[in-house]
Amino acid sequence: MPAEDGRDPVGLMAPEDYARSRAAFWGGAAVLFTDAEGKVLVLDPAYRPGTLLLPGGGVDQTERPSAAAVREVAEELGLSIGVRRLLAVDWVSKGNPEFGTVYGFPGETVSLWDGGVLEENDVARISLPEDEITSFHFLPPAQAASRMFPIEGRRMLAALRARIDGVGPAVLEDGDAVGSGTALQRLNVIPRIAASYQQIAWHPGSEPTAGLPVKQAWVWAFDQLGRVVVLVDPRDGHCVLPGGTVEDHDEGPKAAALREADEEAALRLQTVAYLGYLFDSDGAVYGPGTGPNARARYIARIASLGPAMQDVATGITYGRLLVSPVQASELLGLGRAGREQAEYAARTAAACWGIPLCPPQAATEIPDTGVAVLLP
Repeated sequence: MPAEDGRDPVGLMAPEDYARSRAAFWGGAAVLFTDAEGKVLVLDPAYRPGTLLLPGGGVDQTERPSAAAVREVAEELGLSIGVRRLLAVDWVSKGNPEFGTVYGFPGETVSLWDGGVLEENDVARISLPEDEITSFHFLPPAQAASRMFPIEGRRMLAALRARIDGVGPAVLEDGDAVGSGTALQRLNVIPRIAASYQQIAWHPGSEPTAGLPVKQAWVWAFDQLGRVVVLVDPRDGHCVLPGGTVEDHDEGPKAAALREADEEAALRLQTVAYLGYLFDSDGAVYGPGTGPNARARYIARIASLGPAMQDVATGITYGRLLVSPVQASELLGLGRAGREQAEYAARTAAACWGIPLCPPQAATEIPDTGVAVLLP
């Protein structure tokens, strides 16, 4: 019953009893920043050595959470940057063992805000407060989470997934999603940083030069709405495109891409078209002495997706998602070069087959039973 309610509290709680019965919580606010490669900005606080955290802190009395987020960024990074949107809200219970020991902690509601991508000139302007923050780092999401309190790591990953999904803030309790959560949350997707791919030159529309071996072939597989398939590795939550290594028994890279898509994802493709290749100058990822090679990329239309099954090469069963091409590049961790590749694939599919350009939207999980027909 509100304190100003003047009714006789017969059968109701007295105002002072009602006030005492309500939960009292602190407020916290943090901001998620990434760099152009998708690495997360984390701070090393002097008061909590060895455990990283996002920029942020407590919400003062009478202060709004969004204002607290802006203030904390200014105090901890020396940057005047407004927050863009709310990514996650986490209700942290009193006595949560993962939170750590803080005197008088009554529980907390933490809001996580999107600070966007920090460019090089932004990073150059970062100024850390003496005696509070010893250093800052840009780390791959999985590595950043492993060096945070577990609850804070889960919260950061939930916020990152919400940013990629773009459909609204994640609602958490003690760092875990309330209910079933989104597809990215259910499959525990952790955006990867494929650093080696970000350093390899992309050659759209070009065939590899004569004598350059093609070691891998991957495919951007489109449905009728312009979404593409990405596979989620259950061992680490990382995403990959369908495809893989060109084996000796394959009749070329295109055949390898089709075979791998079938083996990994029960993915049947039609009207496959060549897209371009990545030039790998040393082949170090394949072992010493490999030398220069190409990694081919194709586009294709999806005919059907069969029931989920174990990959014959790895023995694991991949999760399967449909996402926009740009979201795929974020999940794959291919950086700006990968975004260019994704956009080129979408434009080429539109030109070849009239497939619409797909805006970012909530990721769709493909059911284990499969989808019999995806094309009219």
